[in-house]
Amino acid sequence: MGEMTVGRQFQSLRDLVCNDLRTRIIEGLLLPGERLVERDLAEELEVSRIVVREAIQQLVAEKLVVVLPRRGAQVASMDERDIAELFQVRLNLESLAARCAAENRTDADLARLKDVFDAATSAAQAGDVSEATRLNVEFHFAIVDACGNDLLASIMRSLKGPVRRVFRMTQDSVAVDPGADHAALLKAITDHDAETAGRLAYDHIEATRLPTLEHVAKLAADAQ
Repeated sequence: MGEMTVGRQFQSLRDLVCNDLRTRIIEGLLLPGERLVERDLAEELEVSRIVVREAIQQLVAEKLVVVLPRRGAQVASMDERDIAELFQVRLNLESLAARCAAENRTDADLARLKDVFDAATSAAQAGDVSEATRLNVEFHFAIVDACGNDLLASIMRSLKGPVRRVFRMTQDSVAVDPGADHAALLKAITDHDAETAGRLAYDHIEATRLPTLEHVAKLAADAQ
């Protein structure tokens, strides 16, 4: 077996383990502060510890896992302060990404945005809240991918894991229907209207900020 084939198999295993752990974290099956023990995960998933270690390193890069001295890897925290900081960054960078997308988007970018928007609408109409939530996140990041600014896109992609966690933990409690906002945002990007796109993106995120923080504060109070 050639080195390239072995490398692909290792990468495939790493990606499978990474996807599994990422899903558990986002779905709340692995809780903030919960330790990720290489040996235990390797036995459970029937892979080598090296594969688990590589997967954990990827999740550290995605800000879903932290590695602490003398404690090792554990699920990253997601408290009210963490979420407030995430919203502050999103408000500024996603509104910038929307403006840039309106200026720089290609026909292929626009086609992808429309596909994701239509799929999210269909999922919402079918009552599939989990899938609609996932696709709503994808819509936000399809805008990021269309912005034409590699540095901005790289910074935002590094936050995709935490953003998905916040969307997931509030999908049943923060009653904001994104459909109309996303439709207006899609139109502004289609029309190359950068000013409107930036304003709509900012207002859309701001509309969910306080309800989300209130929900997280309530969860923390209930847990005490």
